[in-house]
Amino acid sequence: MAARHGLRVLVAEVEGKNAISHLLGVPPLTSEPREVRPGLWAMHVSPEEALREYFEVQFHAKRVARPLVASQLVYFVTHAAPGLRDILMLGKIWYQVARKGEFDMALLDTPAAGHAVSMLRSPEGFLEAVQVGTLANQAKRVSDWLHDPEQVAIHLVSLAEETPVKETLETARLMEERVHMHVDCVHVNMLYPPFAEDPALNAALDRMKTPRGLRPRAKGTEVLSDDRAQALFACGEFYRDRRAMQQEHRGRLVEGLGGSASVVDLPFLFGDGFAGKELDLLADVIEEQASATP
Repeated sequence: MAARHGLRVLVAEVEGKNAISHLLGVPPLTSEPREVRPGLWAMHVSPEEALREYFEVQFHAKRVARPLVASQLVYFVTHAAPGLRDILMLGKIWYQVARKGEFDMALLDTPAAGHAVSMLRSPEGFLEAVQVGTLANQAKRVSDWLHDPEQVAIHLVSLAEETPVKETLETARLMEERVHMHVDCVHVNMLYPPFAEDPALNAALDRMKTPRGLRPRAKGTEVLSDDRAQALFACGEFYRDRRAMQQEHRGRLVEGLGGSASVVDLPFLFGDGFAGKELDLLADVIEEQASATP
């Protein structure tokens, strides 16, 4: 959505995730940003590559950095201090956006909720253990950047189901208490759209209490047999029940947030797959809701 409006956007995924290249139909991502759509770049962030670049930038030791990363020593280096691996990955994003200024916006696809909290807290945790030195200075810069609401925003993604809603509310609480970062927005994913927008159509559907009530309205067709009418009716029942359940859990999410974060509803897309076309559709939905927010 941002790229459509002329911004240079970087999307980054951390180690262990490889969804973006599949989603956009491009070759596997590397540690170097690659333009995958007009105005949209993507990259993969690993602590090993981030450490190599750190050596190159901080010490101008490009000749030494690559052999170091290729050796087993890098494993011990990146595990030597608490949160160092996460700091290196966050530092890579900070470097691309805040330091080099190559992009107007970066989106970091973090790990799942529990790891995301520890990842975002890693600069503070590191500074509690190591307060002086080059790496401590790096952690301080990253920490200051993360906690600047003018530069960094937290968006969570949830499903309108009992367990995801509980986890989302718990993550929002932990972000406030442990990371000292405010959740700006929650995206409620895969919501069943309203059964029908037209009130007259809704009223007509409500009169079809049984498959037998459906068949007389399909006179002149031989497609709607008793079995198919029954199956169609069962599908409608499932859809309505599912939507009602989702709306109930969505209501609990909104109530739990207490107005502290905006909520964006994303529809369930009924199709065979999810790729660029579906991504564009969701971008339309997000933009429509964002423009409607005061």
